[in-house]
Formats: sequence, structure tokens, C-alpha cells
Amino acid sequence: MEEKKKKKNKNLLKFYTPAIVFYPAAIIYFELLLKALDNYNVITYSSIAITVLFSIAAGLVLAFVFTLIRPVILSRILSAITLIFLYLVFCVEHDCLHFYKMYYGITYAISVTGQVMGDFSDVVWEVAGEYALQEALLFLPLLVYFVFMGKILPKKKYTPKLIPVILIPFLIIQLSADLVCRNSDFSNFYTYDFTTFSLVPHTGIINTFGLEITYSIFGTPKAPIEDDKFVLWTPEDENLFTDNTDSPNSPDNEKSASDNNSDINEKTGTNNSDETDTVEKVEIIKEPVIYDYNAYVDFASLIENENNQTTKKMHEYFGSLEPTMQNEYTGYFEGKNLIFMSVEAFSPYAIDKDFTPTLYKLANEGFVFENFYQPSWSLSTTGGEFANMTGVIPEWIESGNSFTVSEDKYMPYSIGNLLKNEGYSCKAFHNSTYDFYERDKTHPNLGYDYKGIGNGLKVDLTYWPASDLEMMEVTLPEIITESKETGVPFHAYYMTVSGHCNYSWGANYMSKKNKDAAVEAYPDSSTTVQAYMACNLEFENACKFILEELEKEGILEDTVICFTADHYPYAMSEGNVDYYKELSGIDDTTRSISRYKNALILYCASMKEPVIVDTPCYSVDIVPTLDNLFNVKYDSRLYSGRDIFATNYEADKVSSTMPLVIVPVGNKYSFVTAAGEYDSYTKEFKPNPGINVDEDEYVKEVQSMIQNKWTYAKLIITNDYYRKVLTEKED
Repeated sequence: MEEKKKKKNKNLLKFYTPAIVFYPAAIIYFELLLKALDNYNVITYSSIAITVLFSIAAGLVLAFVFTLIRPVILSRILSAITLIFLYLVFCVEHDCLHFYKMYYGITYAISVTGQVMGDFSDVVWEVAGEYALQEALLFLPLLVYFVFMGKILPKKKYTPKLIPVILIPFLIIQLSADLVCRNSDFSNFYTYDFTTFSLVPHTGIINTFGLEITYSIFGTPKAPIEDDKFVLWTPEDENLFTDNTDSPNSPDNEKSASDNNSDINEKTGTNNSDETDTVEKVEIIKEPVIYDYNAYVDFASLIENENNQTTKKMHEYFGSLEPTMQNEYTGYFEGKNLIFMSVEAFSPYAIDKDFTPTLYKLANEGFVFENFYQPSWSLSTTGGEFANMTGVIPEWIESGNSFTVSEDKYMPYSIGNLLKNEGYSCKAFHNSTYDFYERDKTHPNLGYDYKGIGNGLKVDLTYWPASDLEMMEVTLPEIITESKETGVPFHAYYMTVSGHCNYSWGANYMSKKNKDAAVEAYPDSSTTVQAYMACNLEFENACKFILEELEKEGILEDTVICFTADHYPYAMSEGNVDYYKELSGIDDTTRSISRYKNALILYCASMKEPVIVDTPCYSVDIVPTLDNLFNVKYDSRLYSGRDIFATNYEADKVSSTMPLVIVPVGNKYSFVTAAGEYDSYTKEFKPNPGINVDEDEYVKEVQSMIQNKWTYAKLIITNDYYRKVLTEKED
């Protein structure tokens, strides 16, 4: 009898072997195919091994659940639904990576699905069609399941003997892989720096989603900031920066010769009003200008009176940073109006002397930034817009991102809030759905009276995307009229949409509208490039209208125009053809630093001549630079970026005031500094001419600085740090 029972149990185990093999194999197939199709992240043998282990563990769980559920018809139905869901998840993640250059977290993806399908359904279906072949390959596990469903889940009585057979290997594999990850060189991505995008290349989709759900319930592990040792920065007189040179555009240097003589006479006690020969003997000497630090927060006092250890460590970190100094451009635009724009999918290659002459004028007759970057940030538009508007590095934060998480936080250092506190009227507009990316909550929190389509902005809704020109026509005259009537300077912020993908005559109405002009100007270009230039012609016309309207109202020289991209037009590199290389003429890839080089426009008609700026800079530098130009009081240490014009640094030294451009590429960080350029994939540092540094040590120091910037940028938002540091000071 006992022998028959053993034989029966053995036969039952044999019947369930296909399930124990199939589900792990199916998930391994999904994961490894996704890796094989990933042309953005570097895939290592170790990441493949870890992904396989987590896939086996997840597959064993599915095998356990579906062999346990009875009746078997219910098990088969639930199994089919689960596999279809997994198939759709992997298809969506594949398409997101190739289109948006990122993997999306499951909770965030679900939260924006309704808006995406509502506002961008045409784009979604076009992308799905573009990658139909890859999606067909991902369908193979489902095909196997439906053909062999009877063998995978047979009509047999469940035996408890399966429990240890499945669960013990699951526990061993899952815990072993987890232990390896927690002690790996990517342990920060696995724990306190967790984001879906950064972890998927290391451990796969299934494990990453499991961690995301776990962290959303129990909270993300805290960064080990207590281990960091920071020395509080204190100013020293010998470090004060002096400037003895004249700046052709600086208001401080526009004194007449008689003013200079008067100053000198006052200092020397000489009166030469009637003695012309005395004037010839007086040596006119320009006194050195001693600039102040952009610092006013007393971190020493904050540290002394802080009991919360995380907040105290933040005080120590920010207090250890050397502030930037004021400079020859401090107050250069003080009191002027400001029009600031985040331009959808803008590129420096949309600037053409003949095709977009207004953009060319703005780019070449103001400050000319020759070394500006807009990283992808792995957050699409919302990442670039947050960086542009706040000067803080944007990040994924649990199930949201820096922008959405900040909507109920104190954000006084946004350019909107800073100028609002200076008495400006601050308004923001977006010519698309007003609450997309929760702008109806984030933008008012940054100091703006905000309108989009659906809450006050009236533009033509019969086509997609909306017209940037029309947005300017219905908003700017009213802003100017109000400013002139009240005598209050204005700051207008715009998030444009005419340049939105996809780039074809059917998918983008602005491309279709301006088709003839683009085809005539670029007859030998691909349709994609022509369509991209065509939709940017609408933004060109919007800028032309801005200049004409300002000039008509007599305030052109009193208004500053500033804009950059939210991200480069990544949709041009979808599929098998990288049209962005055709547009740029540069043979690079999405892993290259050059891919993220962009344009920062900073123009005012009052400037006597253009100013060439070759300092490395990027989007989080914009707000502190504007703070300096508009002479707004701020503490430079509380930004991720820096004033581009600050000069209190040495090119071959690592310091908190040096130019630093962080370029996240995949799950690595490349960077550009005044000393050179580091490619995180090739692991090569290329020093600039005349720079001599210990390359290994230099890269190590900069990487440490980058890690700190990333950690504390996240903590600024999650800990509502500005409220703790600035509220009492401002009161």
C-alpha cells in the first residue's frame, strides 16, 4: 500500500513537471529577449545571470499558484490572463524604452495610462505598429501555452508534495539573488536609489516591479547619508574673487569718462574742473570689484539646533559646499520682464539662418551658449521641465517623480516664486491638456497663475498638436496690457507642444500645416526630418510674434527671452533608423554625450553685442543663472545647478562651484566639466587642451560629487527641505 502511494505521488509530480519548467522558462524568455532588444543600456553577463535567477524564482511562484488552484479550468483561465498581462507589460516596456528611452514603473504607467491613451492615442498605436515584429517575438510563450495548456496544467489531483518541491528552490534562489544584489556595485539602485529605469537592466522587469510594490508599501530604504563626513564651508578673505576687467555689456561698466574722473577726484581731493592740463596727468584707475558670495543661510546654526538626523546631515552637506560668487553679470537684467519657455522636443538643429531666422537671431545675438546640454533624465517631458523650472535634478521617487511629489512641498527657489516675491506678475501656459503630468498642481506651487486647455486657455482644438503661435497670440497681448496698466513687470512661462512627435505629415498637424515650406527648404531630407523642421516652423512663428508684439508695445529692450528644450526629439531615433543623426550630421548614438547637446537661448534686445559662453552647462543651471542676472537673492548651495557666469573655480580642480554637466545615459553617469569629458560606457576621460589631472582620481572625485548631488536632490523634495531651511529665514 505504501509503495503504491509513493508511486502515485511520484506520477503526480511528473504530471506537474511541465508547469514547473514552463513558467520559469516563459519569464526567462520575456526577460532575456527584452535585454537582447535593448540598444540603450549595456547588458553584462552578471546582469543576465541575476535576471535568470529572479525569473526562475518568479516562474516557480506562478507554477505553485496555478497548480494549486482548482478547478483546473479556472487555473487555466487565470494563467492565460496572467501571461497576457505579462506579455503586454513587456511589450509596453520595450516600446517605452525604444521610444521614450526609459522603462516605466508599473504604478506610474498605470496612473498615466488614461491620459496617454486619451491625448496621445495616435502616437501610441503608431509606436506599437513600429515595433510589431518585436512584439510578435514576445508572444512566443503565450503560443506555447495555448498549444500545450493541457500538459502544462493537467486535470490531476493536487498533491501537497509539490509544496516543498517548488517553494524550497524558490526561497533559495530568491534569497540568494537578493543577497547578491544588496552587495553588488549597483546596490544603491537596488535599495535607496531605486528607480525602475536604473534597476531593470540589472535584475529584469519582474524583480524590479516586485521591489517597486514592496517599497510603495513599506517605503524605500533610506540612503546611508550618516556615513558621509562633511566639513562646514567658511569664507576666507583671500578667496574673494576680484575682477579688474571691463565687460562691454555690464551695466556697472557703463560709466562715462567724466563719471570716472569725478570718482577719482573725490578719492584724490583734486578739483580739475578748470585745469584741463591736470586731467592729462591723472591716471584713471578702475578699482577692483569685490564680489559677494551667493550665500545667506546660516548652516552652522541650523546644525546646532537640529535633532532630526537626516535633516541635520542635509544641513551638513549643503553647508559644506562653497557658494558661487556674484560676477560681472549680476543684476544685468534686473527689473526686466522675462518670457521663459520649455520647448517641446527642441533641438539646436532646428535653428537655421534661412528657415528659422528668428530662432537664429535669438540664438546668435544674445548670450551664445556653445556647450549647453539637456539630458534625457529618463523622465521625458516632466523631467526636463522640472530641471528647467527649479534648478534641481529630477528623479523618479517611488511611484511618482520629483515634479509630482513636489506639488505639496515648499518650492521658493523656482524662478516663478522668486520673481513673484520680487513683485512680478507670474503666469504659466501650456497648449495641451491642463492637468497632464499634474501641471494644474505643480505649476501653481511654483508661483504661477496657470492655464492650459481645459482650465482657461482658449485655442483651436480641432487638430493635434495645438499651435504655439496661437498660444502666444491669445496670451501675450493680455499679459503686456496688464503689465503696462499696473506698472508691474511680468514673467510668463510657456510649455509648448507644436514640436511633439510623431514627425510625419499625418501625425503632427503643425508638420502638415508647414509642409510645403519644409519640403522646399530641405528637398533631399527624409520625410521625418522634413516633418520635424516643419512643426518647429510653428515655434519659429511664435517667437517672431513675440518679438513683433514686444516691439510694437515699446518693451522689446525691457524683456528677456529665455528657452530651451524639455528633451531632444528622441522620437526621431525610434525603430531601425536613427533620423536624429541625419538631422544633426553627427554619427553618435543615444549613449553618446553629444546626443544631449542642445540650445539655451538667452536674449534681450538691450544687449549691445553677443556674448560667447563656452562654459559647460545644462538645464539645472538655468534658474541660478537667471537669479544672478535678475539680481534675486538666493543661496547657491541649495540648487543642483550653478550660475553659469560664476568664475570662482579652477578648471583642473574638483569643487562645488565648478561647471559640471551630468549626463545620465542608461543606468550610468557620463559628465562634462571645465577639465574635460568622461564617457561612462567607454570609461574614458578626455581632458581639454592645457588640462593636466590625475584622470583616475579626478573621475573618482567627480563621480562621488555626482552621487551626492543625486542623493540630496531627491532629499530636497522628499524631506520638504526648503521649508525647513528657508521659511524661518524669510519670516
